[in-house]
Amino acid sequence: MEQDVRAQKASARFNSIVEELRILRESRGVTYRELAARITRQREENGLAPATARIAHTTVADVFRPGRARLNAQLVAEIVRALDGDADTAEEWRARVAQAARLVPESRPTPDAIGASAFIIPSVHRTTPALIVALVTGGLLLNATGKFFNPLLGDVFFVDMVGTAVVALIGGPWLAALVGVLFVVVELLKFQVGGALFAVTMIFAGLIWGYGVRRGWGNTLPRFLAVSAVVAIATSAVAVPITMLYYNGHVDRGLDVLFAHLQEGGLGPWLAVSGTNLTVSLVDKVVTGAIAFLIARLIRALPRVAEQVFTPLR
Repeated sequence: MEQDVRAQKASARFNSIVEELRILRESRGVTYRELAARITRQREENGLAPATARIAHTTVADVFRPGRARLNAQLVAEIVRALDGDADTAEEWRARVAQAARLVPESRPTPDAIGASAFIIPSVHRTTPALIVALVTGGLLLNATGKFFNPLLGDVFFVDMVGTAVVALIGGPWLAALVGVLFVVVELLKFQVGGALFAVTMIFAGLIWGYGVRRGWGNTLPRFLAVSAVVAIATSAVAVPITMLYYNGHVDRGLDVLFAHLQEGGLGPWLAVSGTNLTVSLVDKVVTGAIAFLIARLIRALPRVAEQVFTPLR
């Protein structure tokens, strides 16, 4: 009798969630088979083998059955992600189900629950002032380290946005942009106006990387590198006018050969600078993205930090 009462209470807790989930699916006009196919694709995109990623449409359909005494929080999140496409919304649903079941948010997933989020780089959830200061300071130091190594690399690659990318992966777009803003301030305090102008590109980079991660493009290395390529294009669009207008078209000494080659090919100064900057920026931002992704993964691997501090950003 007592067990039946508990089952009824659990069913009541989950019924409202299941009903909202049903309405969401019907509003999107997605069948159970298509939904299962989308979830499978999501899992494969996040590195799961096809055989492991596959989920039956009957398993998906069962989630929408009313009167349930149990509900798989992670599978619900995958369904919402497949329907809505937003990682933050999916995480909110997962947390709701976990709370309804009186489960801790990081409970061990079942085989069907293993999916995209198992490979998602975490973001800061408990954004305490001390944690924000530590994260932003670390980002600034990483950027400064990259800028220090730039001359040692022949002034060819910048590697001065690793910290921005790491903060974007862990803390989101606005903290990543804050790293850029503070770097501008630091350059101005050093009376390096040119450096401050170029540091503005860090703000754009932080926003693009951060929002890319929020849209699910930080789940795997290839996807994050794709966002990094977009960052390269955006930062070049800002850096080229600065080079032409503030530095009179003079590129770093390490880029002279490529710049001269483009000019010999008949390109004018603007096009030559654009081609030089974009070519180097693409390689630089992809390398930067790879380094940042690795650092963020290492941070995720820190046992106590991973369990007590870092969770996917809602």
